Amino acid sequence: MSITEFLDSVDIAHFSSPEEFWERLHGLPNKDSAVIARTIFEERQTGRVNPLHSSFFFQSIENTQFFHHVVSPYLNVLLQELDAIQLPPGDILELGSGAGVVACFLAQKYPEKTVVGIDLLPDVVATAKELAQLLGLSNVEFRQVEIAGLQLGKTFGCVLSVALREEMSSGRQGSFGYFSAIAELPHALTAKSSPLSQCVAQHLVAGGLYVSLERCHDVASIASWVGEMQSEGISPSLEHSKMLTFTGVLTGAEKMPLLLSSRTESHIDAESLLQWRMSGSNEMQSDELAVELRIYSQRAWRVVKATEFSIRDELGDAAVRVYLLECDREGLVYFATNRGAREIIFETSFGGAQILSNKFEHLLGELTYNPSVVDVHSITSL
Repeated sequence: MSITEFLDSVDIAHFSSPEEFWERLHGLPNKDSAVIARTIFEERQTGRVNPLHSSFFFQSIENTQFFHHVVSPYLNVLLQELDAIQLPPGDILELGSGAGVVACFLAQKYPEKTVVGIDLLPDVVATAKELAQLLGLSNVEFRQVEIAGLQLGKTFGCVLSVALREEMSSGRQGSFGYFSAIAELPHALTAKSSPLSQCVAQHLVAGGLYVSLERCHDVASIASWVGEMQSEGISPSLEHSKMLTFTGVLTGAEKMPLLLSSRTESHIDAESLLQWRMSGSNEMQSDELAVELRIYSQRAWRVVKATEFSIRDELGDAAVRVYLLECDREGLVYFATNRGAREIIFETSFGGAQILSNKFEHLLGELTYNPSVVDVHSITSL
């Protein structure tokens, strides 16, 4: 059965535009669902991650069918990758299995294997069990149990996790406290083990494969995740891993690292990870890493002026830096935060920094009057 046929059998809804999604959402018989969904999506836009959201989106077969592609826009490309991967011998464990769509796909593809799905939310586990029953699958089972400290008493040939690390984390991973992801890489790779990496190490057989698709949106976050795995003796094969790109109906274009990892004594270093992240990619100029490579690779860039703003908002303390940079006759106004945002705001190929001086000062003026700003001071370097 093809992926399309499988998704049709599950009856997963597809939306061609945000307008179509909202129109069909507000047309649902249960009006409370539309109100709850809109509230959750508004919270997600502010960066808040709440594992209980899954309880709403996947608390029934009907909700799963309607919302799955919207809240998991990577579903199609993930299934395509899993369909192409040759899994090693042994059973399959999915951590954070949600409504069970991925686990059921694997159970159907590998009828000789047992697929075990683990999730914390009882309503979601009940939906997964119902889905397996509707599909007539006898080789998949779902358990409601906490992943942290999990001990199933057996190992698996393949362990899988999808968009789970962020939900298990109490804070932001990766670029926080650094204005340069490139500078952060070596530090990020020393990240300590996490409950997720510990659980994987506990249940992955020697010679087994760990497949993870986690929401690591910058290279420093990827490095932090790799560091967590490597602290448990598990490391990705960069040769077989890739950045998956997909487009969400509400979230737009997105990239996530699909890492294929195994037990090994060798570790990934910062330079190798950086080269992998950029290899074969046509990054837009607004991509933070492409911006950094452009600036940091040309040592002739000179800091003409730079200002740092200390920020305090609903997400806590942070900082913003604005640089006026010059290299020969080129000029840049570069905006960076220690929450991971980095962007060239203005640039010119002639006249250097002088051409952009007024725009730089105007941007500083706008930021100075932001009510979240608590301190402003000049700096002299990147």
